[in-house]
Amino acid sequence: MKIIHQKDGQLLKTVFVDRDGTINRDCPYCHRPEDLHIYEDTVDLLRSYQDKGYRIIIVTNQSGIGRGYFSLDEFRNFNQAVVDSLKHRGVFVSATYFCPHRPDEGCSCRKPGRGLIDEALSDFRVDMAGSIVIGDREDIDGDLARKVGLLFNLIRH
Repeated sequence: MKIIHQKDGQLLKTVFVDRDGTINRDCPYCHRPEDLHIYEDTVDLLRSYQDKGYRIIIVTNQSGIGRGYFSLDEFRNFNQAVVDSLKHRGVFVSATYFCPHRPDEGCSCRKPGRGLIDEALSDFRVDMAGSIVIGDREDIDGDLARKVGLLFNLIRH
């Protein structure tokens, strides 16, 4: 599933960035905007990529939707708070791709599966040779990067 924040037709290097635990503190099952805490070091990193011409796209597993912990609307509201907070700090997110499924559902969109990036590739022109995945989990975000042939930047807070 996706939320397109700003569409462009340019061929650009892209940062595919995890959300919870990477951009913001993992609550877990974050869905209340008042619980949002943005990591400033990630903001600085994303801004540095953006300043070099990279597009920013969020790719995130959100099994809390499939587990019934929060609704799709609650997800959208929290995600919009993340995107707005980044925008306020000078980082512009082009899209958010998310998997709402539980791990036991065996979908193709759940990271480390490549479905979210494949969906982004159908919506945006991406220079894959120069693109990167950034995340806080070697076993999930790192595996995703290897599956699609991208560099991986592990971030720890």
